[in-house]
Amino acid sequence: METMEKHMKQVEEGMSLIDLGEVEKMVQALGITRNLGGTVYVFGNGGSHATASHFANDLMKMCKIRAICLGDSIPITSAYGNDDGWENMFSLQLQRLLQEKDGVFAISCSGNSENVVQALEFVGGYRKALMLGLTGMSNESRINHLGLDALVHTRVPDIRVQEDLHMIICHGLVRSLQEQE
Repeated sequence: METMEKHMKQVEEGMSLIDLGEVEKMVQALGITRNLGGTVYVFGNGGSHATASHFANDLMKMCKIRAICLGDSIPITSAYGNDDGWENMFSLQLQRLLQEKDGVFAISCSGNSENVVQALEFVGGYRKALMLGLTGMSNESRINHLGLDALVHTRVPDIRVQEDLHMIICHGLVRSLQEQE
């Protein structure tokens, strides 16, 4: 029970450190994408992919926003990864899919996942789409320097807590978007 109490305390402390101004920017950006009839492309690796998949589901079902989790298309993701390099597996999909009315939502606890960074660099360098992201506590992450429209840090060192906080933020975004309808 002591371990669970410690975890819950870390989640609670991490929640108090979330920049709600950045979260509000995300709500606004996602609302703009919905109003334009755009698509939100969500992506991440490992646990962040699981969050991305869940978030895309919630955006589509509960918020009436067209949303696709790039990693959920395993055949195309693995084809790009195998044939063109795993660092390109998201950016190459976005090169074929992304339109100006769309948005991207990157999730990376480290903020340094090469495939996530390259996807954001593509979006920032070649297209005018909204860029949003969730990351961990590092102020030194590469994502910090890519000019995202909104970026929320979960400022706790434990990746398990970061991932919990990312899911809490995603559920909060969904609730906020539902209330805007």
